[in-house]
Amino acid sequence: MVDEEPEILEIASIYLKKYNDYSIEKAYSATEALSKLCNNTYDAIVSDYEMPEMNGLDFLRKVRDLNPFIPFIIFSGKGREQVVHEAFMYGADGYVQKGKNPASQFIELNHQIDIAFKKRNAECELKMKEHALEVSFNGIFLLDEKGFITYINNAALLLHKYKSKDEIIGEELSMLFDPINSCHNRIIPGLSETGQYFGEVKGLKSDGNKFDAQLSIIKIYNKMSKESYYFGSYVDITEKKEAEKALMEFLTEAARRLKEPVNHICRNLSEAINDIENGKDPEIIKMKLSVQLKNSQQVIENLKELNKAISRGFDYIPDECRDFLTR
Repeated sequence: MVDEEPEILEIASIYLKKYNDYSIEKAYSATEALSKLCNNTYDAIVSDYEMPEMNGLDFLRKVRDLNPFIPFIIFSGKGREQVVHEAFMYGADGYVQKGKNPASQFIELNHQIDIAFKKRNAECELKMKEHALEVSFNGIFLLDEKGFITYINNAALLLHKYKSKDEIIGEELSMLFDPINSCHNRIIPGLSETGQYFGEVKGLKSDGNKFDAQLSIIKIYNKMSKESYYFGSYVDITEKKEAEKALMEFLTEAARRLKEPVNHICRNLSEAINDIENGKDPEIIKMKLSVQLKNSQQVIENLKELNKAISRGFDYIPDECRDFLTR
């Protein structure tokens, strides 16, 4: 609290502590207050208007350069309309005029501090949430009830290769996702019925190229405006899909490389059994079995390569299983 008159600060401390659990630090000039602000953290500032060296409005401007969000209340004996107008123009959160009735003016001051503090906290929380949406790696958008885009974050701009949000805001969801993928025939009607959607879609880029995306949308209701919106989040899974396809092709080829020699070994072992039963030359049988031993060893080598590929292709394999696969 900043005021050149010590008695005002003393009275204010007494009254404000009656109404709320305030811890009040006093400053007798704006210069002293600025010094304190550079070295300490405060939840709110209450300042007189007429002070030596620097008045309350000049002090307010300097505070806003240091901290745009801290609640600032002008508490002054001056009630000129121009002063009040300038105070709010420069970012004041409240204005309380000093009067002859301390009880009523400090009740009002307490009320103004409380409102300003809650308002600034809400604004800071909103800014943090907006920042979190903007820096998210996921593409994020908001739709109105009719399916038109009202917000999109920077990650989505990059995914779709647009330069400005203005190119997308106000457009239909098909601006972002392939209409052939039933954006309007499947996703939007489904949202109206269930309030949510989760699935794979084809994303559209501004250059006409497409990408695979995992999309989730959920319906949210704004109690203040009494309107519904749809919050959407999605990620590009093109690389993941390509990796899965490559792995599946590898597994198919590996299975073929295992299946053919194993069938061959089985046929030859059956022939060896027949040779034994028919009393054929043991040396010939031994030679056939030696060939199948080598074939079996090659199958084992192929299986080892397959196991290694599986262990590299999946992150969620337990350690004991991974050890077995790569042993």
